[in-house]
Order: sequence, then structure tokens, then C-alpha cells
Amino acid sequence: MIKAFYRFFIHLSFRSLLILLVLLLSLPAVALITYSGYQQRRDSLKEGITEARMLVRSIATEQDNLTSDAQQLASALAQLPDVRQHRPSTSAVLASMLKLNQEYGNIVIADRAGEIWASALPFRNTFTVKGSRAFEQAVQSRRFVSGEYGVGRISGKPNISFGFPVLDDHGGVDSVILVSVNFVFLNELLVETGLPKGSSFTITDRNGVIIYRNVPSGEPIGARLKQSLLRQMQTGSDDSALTDDGMISSFQRLRLPGEAVPYLYVKAGIPVRDTLVKARRAQFVSVLLLSPVLLVAVLLATLLAKFCFVNRIRTLQEAAQRLARGELDSRVSDLVRGGELGELGRSFDQMAEKLAARELELIELNQSLAQRVEEETERRLQQERLLARHARLAAIGEMIGAIAHQWRQPLATLGAIVQSLRMAWDRRALDERFLERAESDAQKQLYYMSDTIEDFRNFFSPEKVVESFDVREKLREVSLLVAAQFANSGVALEVLDEASGLPLKIRGYQNEFKQSVLNLVSNAFDAVVSRWGKGKRAGEGSPGKVVISLAAEKGGRGVVIEVRDNGCGIASDIADKVWEPYFTSKPDGQGTGIGLYMSKLIIEESMGGSVGFRSLPEGTSFRIVLPRDEID
Repeated sequence: MIKAFYRFFIHLSFRSLLILLVLLLSLPAVALITYSGYQQRRDSLKEGITEARMLVRSIATEQDNLTSDAQQLASALAQLPDVRQHRPSTSAVLASMLKLNQEYGNIVIADRAGEIWASALPFRNTFTVKGSRAFEQAVQSRRFVSGEYGVGRISGKPNISFGFPVLDDHGGVDSVILVSVNFVFLNELLVETGLPKGSSFTITDRNGVIIYRNVPSGEPIGARLKQSLLRQMQTGSDDSALTDDGMISSFQRLRLPGEAVPYLYVKAGIPVRDTLVKARRAQFVSVLLLSPVLLVAVLLATLLAKFCFVNRIRTLQEAAQRLARGELDSRVSDLVRGGELGELGRSFDQMAEKLAARELELIELNQSLAQRVEEETERRLQQERLLARHARLAAIGEMIGAIAHQWRQPLATLGAIVQSLRMAWDRRALDERFLERAESDAQKQLYYMSDTIEDFRNFFSPEKVVESFDVREKLREVSLLVAAQFANSGVALEVLDEASGLPLKIRGYQNEFKQSVLNLVSNAFDAVVSRWGKGKRAGEGSPGKVVISLAAEKGGRGVVIEVRDNGCGIASDIADKVWEPYFTSKPDGQGTGIGLYMSKLIIEESMGGSVGFRSLPEGTSFRIVLPRDEID
């Protein structure tokens, strides 16, 4: 990381570095303004939290007052004779009470079975409240209890009801008075007292169901709060502060005496944006004051960099470019004076003087080097021509031996024909028919010998054109050239086609390719003879064997030729020398040491392939890989 920063800074210009330095020097002021803004923001948030807590306490207080008033109202109603005797006039009493107490949504009375028999709001058909929490808890606990969120069957408005039991003379529950809260009236009451700008509050029941909210945003009334938010209000301490959805919020739980679970959760909040207005305004003023100072500093740094550094360095740079173009008389010490850059200018002039002196030396050295390079190049070309000549002569020598093997049988046949003529003359049996047959047999042998000479002549004919040719055909021609030599020496020669009839063509010089394969086959033959000797004829149990195999490389993009033998192998101490020119492991006079060198040169440089070898448990395998020619 440190190295990366270092590489970044050393590539900056002086102007950029000076501006960066000014900015770095301005960092303390920027940090101070940032810290001051942070402190002001934190203080504003604290004030916002305090305001949110005061807001939620005021709402909770109003709700507590409503709940206490509801309990007192229900207690007073429970003592009325009309209520205790279930008189029809009770509904009129309830209606008058509701008119005087608009903070309630409705007041109803249900009998012991839950059937509604009186209501402050008019209703047509009776219905039951059996199963509602306020009713059931009032019957069981025989005290003032809270209920849950519900929609009034008569008022049709969301509410939460409080239940109060009406006891008979024996202490049993005769009826239950249910009082529902009018949260709209609560909102109007809070607005009159002065809610903070942009503030909002939400009232939910014990299950997190929204009973009322003064701002119609977020989840609708009747929906549940987010589980995470409900869990915070259930487990957090009273007056805990929350920050969510851009609001600073606080909440408070409301409980009735004797109830362990809160019957209401009141959450109120004010916008964070409004809370931070003062802090943002103060920070803006600080930035506004700092910006001109910083701008002037950057401008001064730019001018200082231009006249004191950039212009002088540009003079040095232009002089260096002239020096690079060969103008060794360039000088800058008179143009750049004073300070470290002046010292650099004087050093530049000294360097230019030394370069001018060395240029003369280099001119003389280059002249002598050019002459030596030409001599070395000529010597190497002569050596390569000599190597090629030696390789061709060695191949000619091997071909002469092959010709001798090829001609041995036809010459023996010609000798037998001459002897048969003599014997026929002595026996007086030399007639025209016998003479014609002998002439025909002699002509066949002579034609065979002539074709052999032609094949070998074509093998050594020079080639000038790169051609596309069939590898199978050339391997077959090589095998025919050495077939007689192998047969007369008792060494088996086998050609395997593992390409399954796939067309295999390559581009190059045909005769050079055949010469390379012939070198490998001849070396394999010599290795087999060195191990097993001569004398046995092929097909009579001869252990010596050479295999030439042809296959397509995996993927079909190359041609693989492999020459394997079960000869004497290659010792590990000479394995890295077999490709060197004039190196041979054969006895003196039996090898030139250039066959493998020339094969590698032809395969890799002339034909763009590769050649290598590996030692087998018995013998050696040479492997040639050449690029396949896909164009017919």
C-alpha cells in the first residue's frame, strides 16, 4: 500500500504537488469545521431526541387522562339505576354522556352473554361482543380492563375499547360497559396544544396493530408494525430513542393497573431534516468562509509552481530532448540559476560534455564492432553451409549403403541369368525362345535398378517451393528406401497407421522432411544392430525391431510421427547432448554426429514443428509433431 502511494505521488507534477500541499495544510481547518459540524449535529440530534421524548410523554399523558376519564365515566354509569335495571332509557343517557364527552367514540353496554342492549350511538340490530378481549377480561377480572384494536360495529371507526364490569347485588357480573376512545379528538386536542412542525405519532395496541396515526404515511391503520420495531418497543426501556425512516422517534408503553402487558404503545417523532437545519446552516457558513481562503492559497501555489518550478524544469526538459536528438552542444546553466535546479543545470552541462566525448569513442567502437560482426556472421554462415554439406554427404553415404542393399538381389539375379545363358550355350539348348526369356528377365532387373537410382536421385534433388503433401506417402517412400537394408540385416521394420484413414497433410519441403525421418530411422536401425547384431532375417524370430507410427494429435490440429526401437537406448549422461552438432555415441568412423542436429533444424525451424525423445524400458522413442495443413 505504501509503495502504491509513493508511485502515485512521484508521478505528479510540481504544480499538482504544491496544490496538494496547500490542501494538506488546509486539512486542520477542514477537520475543525467538520468536527464542529459533527458536534453541532450531535447536539441537534440530542435536542431532537429530547423534543421527541417530550412529545411522546405529552401524548401518553393525554391518553392516560382519557383512559382515567373513561374508567371514571364507566364507574359512574355502573351506579345508575337505569343501567343496573337494563332500562331502555339507558341509550338516551349514554347518548347525552357521549355528547358531553367527545373524546370517546362510543359507549355500549353488553349483558352477561355479550349481547349489546344499550349504545350511545343509535343501532338497529343487536349484536354480541362475546370473544372480544375487553369484554372477556372484564368478566373474568371484574375490574377496569383494556381491549385490542377493532372496528366499531356501530361507529364503523377503528378504536380500542375499555371494559368495566357492572356487578349485581351478589357480586356477580351483570353487564359490561365498553368505552371506545375517539383518537381523532385526541389528535385535535394535541394540535391545539401545539405539535412540533412535521411531527407524527402512532398509537398501536398490545399486538402492534396500528390503531391511529396522525400522518397518513407508512403502514395503514389496522396493519401491524414491522416486527423489528415492535420488538424494540416491547423490550426497550421507556422513553427509548429510535432513528428510522428519517425520523427521530421515542416511544412509551401504557399499562393499566393489574395488567402486565402494555395496552398501548405510543411512538412519536420529528423529522431529522428539520432537527439538523440549524447545524447545517452553521456548517455552511463555516465552509463559505473557508472556501475563498483556500481558493486564494491554491491560486498562489499555482503561480509559484509555474514561475519557480514548472518553467525552469521545462527549460531542463527541452534541453534534455535536444540532447536526446543528438545536439550535444546544448547547455542550460545560463538559463537555470539558483537553488537545487541551478545545481541540476550545471550537472546537466557536465553530462552533455561527457556525452560528447563518449560519442567520439562510440563511433570508433561501432566501426570496429561492425567489422567484427560481419566477420562473425560470415564465419557462422560458412559453418552452417559446412554442416549442411556434411549432413547431405552423410545421408548420401547411407543412401549408397541402401542402394547396395537394393541392388544386391537384382545383381545376383543378373548373374544367374548370365550363367544360365552360358550353360544353355554349352548344352546346345540356346534357342530364340530361351534367349527372349532371359532377355526379358534381365530387362526387368535393369528397370528395377534404374527405378531405384531414380528414387534416390529425386530424394536428393534440391527443393525451392513449400508444398502441401501427404505424410503417409512420404513415410511409405522412406520405408521403401530402407526396406532392403532392414531385410538383409534381420531387423524388422513396421509402419503403423493409427490415424484411422484421416487425411494428414503438412506443408514444407518434401525431401527435407524425408531426410529428417530417414535420419531417425537410420539411428534407430544402428541402435538395434548395436544391441542385437546382424545375421537373422526378418520373419525368422529376429528380436530387433523398428516401428514407424503415424497419428493425429488430440484435437486434430497436428500430425504425430513416432520412431520407436528396441535398441541399445540413450544413456542418461548424454541425453542432453544428442542434438548438438558433431556429437555421436557411435565408434569412430561410424557416425558424423550431425544427423539428429539437422533433423531438429529442419523440423523446428523449416517446418514449424517440434521433435523430442524419451527413453523406453527397452530402446528409445523419437516423436515429431507438425502442424496439420487443413487446406486441400
